[in-house]
Amino acid sequence: MKERGGSGHRTERIASIIKRDVSVIVDSLSDPRIYGVTVIDAEMSRDLKYANVYVTIENDEDDVLKALNGCSGYIRHVLAEENSEMRGVPRINFMIDRSQAYYERIERVIKGLHDDGNNG
Repeated sequence: MKERGGSGHRTERIASIIKRDVSVIVDSLSDPRIYGVTVIDAEMSRDLKYANVYVTIENDEDDVLKALNGCSGYIRHVLAEENSEMRGVPRINFMIDRSQAYYERIERVIKGLHDDGNNG
C-alpha cells in the first residue's frame, strides 16, 4: 500500500542517501574494531526517525557489529553535518544482511541437483 502524500518515494530517497553516506563514513572510521564492512542496504521507518542499515562483515561479525552500533551516534552526527537538507537524521541500527548467504546456499542446492542429474 502506497503511503499518503508520496512519502513512499521520500522514504526510498532518504534510504538511498543513508546507504550511500553511511558506506563512506564507515570506510573512513579509524576505529580498529571496524573492518571488513560492506553496506548492502538501508530501510527507513515510516516516520523517518529510524534506519536499519544492513551490512556484511568479513570476520568477527558479533564484535564488529557491536562496534558499529556503538559508533552509530557518531555516524549520525557526521550524517547530519553532511546532509543539512535533511530535516532530521534518523537513529541508525546496524544489522547483518543474511540475504547473500541465503542466495549462495540456494545456488549450491541447485548446482547439486544439476550435478546429480548429470551423474544419473
